[in-house]
Amino acid sequence: MNLAHGVGERHGLPLPLDLVLQAAAIALLVSFLGLGLLWKRPRFTETVDDEGRDRWPVRLIVLIGLLLVPAHHWPHLVFVALWVGVAVLSMLLGPVWRVLNPLRLAARFSFNRAYPERLGHWPAAVTLLAFAWVEHVEPHALPWFLLGYVIVNVAGGVVYGPTWFARADGFEVYSTLLGRLSPMHGNPFRRLMSTPVRPGLVAVIAVQLGATAFDAIGGGGTAGLLLAVVIVAGSYLLCTQLLGGPLAHSLIPIVAGYVVAHYYSLLVVEGQRMFGVHHPDETLVAPGTVAAVQIVAVLTGHVLAVIAAHDRTIALLPKQRHLTGQVPLLLLMVGYTAGGLALLFAG
Repeated sequence: MNLAHGVGERHGLPLPLDLVLQAAAIALLVSFLGLGLLWKRPRFTETVDDEGRDRWPVRLIVLIGLLLVPAHHWPHLVFVALWVGVAVLSMLLGPVWRVLNPLRLAARFSFNRAYPERLGHWPAAVTLLAFAWVEHVEPHALPWFLLGYVIVNVAGGVVYGPTWFARADGFEVYSTLLGRLSPMHGNPFRRLMSTPVRPGLVAVIAVQLGATAFDAIGGGGTAGLLLAVVIVAGSYLLCTQLLGGPLAHSLIPIVAGYVVAHYYSLLVVEGQRMFGVHHPDETLVAPGTVAAVQIVAVLTGHVLAVIAAHDRTIALLPKQRHLTGQVPLLLLMVGYTAGGLALLFAG
C-alpha cells in the first residue's frame, strides 16, 4: 500500500502556473477594492452556538461499528473517512463529528469540572499536529496515535464533560470550525463571526495550513513540518498583530479551500477502495477536472476569507484605517494563494 497521506496519492494540475497565479491575484485584488468601495459598515452579526441534543444513541452505534472494523481497514478509515470525509461533510452539513464522536459517551459519566480557560484550543492544536506528523511523516505510528487519542479524550471527557470535546478534541474542533461554513445552519458568514476567540485558535488553523503546505512540498521530516506551521503562524500574527485572534475566523474558508483542493483526488480514489473497489473509476480525477476543482476551491476560499476579514476589520478599526489596516492581511492572503497554487502544481 502506498502511504502518501497515510494512504493513496493525489493528482496534479495541467494548466500554466503563471496564468493561474495572475488570475488568482487579480481576483483577490478586485474583491478587496470592491469591498472597500461598496462595503462601508459591518453586515454580519454574531449568532449563538447551539450544542444541540445529546446524540448518545448515534455515538453508541458508531462505537459498536468501529469495534467491528478489521485492523487492516483502519488506515483508510482514519486517513480518508475521518480526516477528509468528515471535513467535507462538515462544510456541507455542519459539525458532524460532534454528532458522531463516540468518545463523547465518556461525558455521560463526567465529574463536570470547570474546563481551564487558559487551555483554550491548545490541546486540540497539539492533537492535530501529532496527527499531521503521523499522516505525513510516520503513518505506521497510527495505532499508537489512536491509542493515545482515545485515552486522553476519554479522560478529558470524564473530568471536564462535553466542554472538553468542544474545545480540546482536535478532530471535533476541526470539524466544528469547518462546520461554520455549512449553509444548513444559517448564514455562514454570521457563523464565522461567531467563532469564539480562545487561546490556541490561531495555532489550530496554522497547523492545518502548515501541514498542508508541508505535504505539498513533499517532505522534510519532523523539523520541516514544525517549520511550516511556525511560518504560517508567524506570518499571520505579523500581518495582523493585535487583531490576530479576532481575525482568525477569516482563515477558516482558506483551510476549507485547501482541504478540498489538496484531498479531492485522494477522497475520490481511496474512497472507492474503502468500499471494496479494487480498481477505482478515475473518471472524476482526470487532469482537467482536478484542475478545475482545485483552482475553484482555493480561489473561493480566499475570496470568502477576504469578505470575512473585511467585515470584521471595519468593525474593529477606526474609519480612517478601514482599508490601510487590511493591506498586510490582504498581501498575506495573496501570498497564501500564490504559494498554495504553486504547491498544488508542484504536487
